[in-house]
Amino acid sequence: MRPRALFSIPRISRRAWQVWRRDRDVFRKTLVVNFMAPLTEPFLYIMALGFGLGAFVVDIDGKSYAEFIAPALIATTMMGASFFECTYGSFVRMYYQKTFDAIVATPLNVDEVIAGEMLWGATRSTIAATIVLGVVSAFGLVDSFLALLVIPFSFLAGLLFAVLAMCFTAITPG
Repeated sequence: MRPRALFSIPRISRRAWQVWRRDRDVFRKTLVVNFMAPLTEPFLYIMALGFGLGAFVVDIDGKSYAEFIAPALIATTMMGASFFECTYGSFVRMYYQKTFDAIVATPLNVDEVIAGEMLWGATRSTIAATIVLGVVSAFGLVDSFLALLVIPFSFLAGLLFAVLAMCFTAITPG
């Protein structure tokens, strides 16, 4: 009998995008709720920390405290959106809603379902980071058009954290 390999290359095809489309469709049905956190959180953080606490902070290398924390808001949003989507969201779809079981009953395999979830997590990261970038820009805290490079970078960062999150979700018993 041949020993089982510890690592094997996943079998992923373009069908993984079907899982991404399913998650996108659910996202679109709950659009208002999904846009509330990325819109309100940076607004509250900038008001409370940037301008509230920032009144007590004199200067950080020639920048106000609000300008100092703005990139951190975008970065934490990138990480948090994909990590939350691929931990809590995927866990609920996997264990409670049994969505993964239903999808695997179709021609898709488990590898494609997981890949589609990770792609959706990266997409959620991009959507949330773009919204936060817009809020930060509305406060006048962005001083270069190079900040638009955050958008494609947020997909890559989101994919990284989605992969980590799916690893945790796969081994979490409850």
